[in-house]
Amino acid sequence: MNTDGQSARDDLAFLRTLVGGDENLQMRTFGEVYFIAGLIYGGQMLLHAAQAMGLLPGAGAVALAIGLGPTVLFIPVLVRILYRDRRNPIRGAVGRAIASIFSALGLANLVLIVVIGSLALHQHSLQTWLLYPCTIFILQGAAWMFTYMMRRHAWHLAVALGWFVLAVAAGLSIPSLPYFILFVGLGLWACMALPGYVLLRRAGRD
Repeated sequence: MNTDGQSARDDLAFLRTLVGGDENLQMRTFGEVYFIAGLIYGGQMLLHAAQAMGLLPGAGAVALAIGLGPTVLFIPVLVRILYRDRRNPIRGAVGRAIASIFSALGLANLVLIVVIGSLALHQHSLQTWLLYPCTIFILQGAAWMFTYMMRRHAWHLAVALGWFVLAVAAGLSIPSLPYFILFVGLGLWACMALPGYVLLRRAGRD
């Protein structure tokens, strides 16, 4: 009888794995990428803010390092993480839905670059181009709002609202470029790096 009960529990655990996938691993992968991206690019924006305020040189080797260094640093890290976890597909229906939302943002980014970028180029307007990150923040907020609706974790809602607040704050500060960049940098740390860190901690704890 004990053997039958243990077998039933094993079968149930196997079925849960098929339906839900390894959520712990999914959180770790996404959290790691989100944390590192937010940390690196948030830091880059803060350095750009220092340039705009005259605290760092706007040309030369320092400016080149600030402009290219973060991407040169992030791409190898991203490739390593994705390669490491390449054999762990997302199997849960909810997990796949959430992953699909964030994946779709990648295509949306490209479309927005073409639409807003072409208009900014035609108008020779930096302010028009600065609408692009604000729009990305809104899309990130929408993705986290969807995540909250699926998972019902209050902190997901807090992240979504954080992205929306950041979009508004950045949009209102567009006329003052140093403050715009400062808001973006701090926002990436608060709305990307911090949630990524929380996901890593939760994945390590569970």
